[in-house]
Amino acid sequence: MGSLIVDNASVIFPSGPYAPTVTALQDINLEMSDRDFVVALGASGCGKSTLLNMLAGFLSPTKGEIRLNGAPVRGPDSDRAVVFQQFALFPWKTVWDNIEFGLRSLGVEAGERKRRIEQIIELMSLGGYEHAYPHQLSGGMQQRVAIARAYVLDP
Repeated sequence: MGSLIVDNASVIFPSGPYAPTVTALQDINLEMSDRDFVVALGASGCGKSTLLNMLAGFLSPTKGEIRLNGAPVRGPDSDRAVVFQQFALFPWKTVWDNIEFGLRSLGVEAGERKRRIEQIIELMSLGGYEHAYPHQLSGGMQQRVAIARAYVLDP
């Protein structure tokens, strides 16, 4: 069983010419295990996105550490996946191709890609839309494609 640990992490954004120094997170401690369901809930500006960006490896803590299975998180990697608020689907790729993108990037064999994509399309109720493009889908369906693209990697 794996674990994702936030150990005494803080994020301080230094002042700039038009903004003061901001402490986005201070002394955060958190431990999550495989298959945990965790919710970050709080007011706008309280640091939820900053925390998620640290967990994804997009942002390093100013102080403290993020560890996955004992190893420091030093950047984005295929062992973690992010579903962005704006879906970030490739508009020129079909549902199938959007879901396949990460698997292909990781060098997953074609037969295994097909098996996993078929399974996730069924799970996400996207059957019949494999060859549709994002502009042909509702917002909710686009969100499901984005979730499928992350989930198919088994992060």
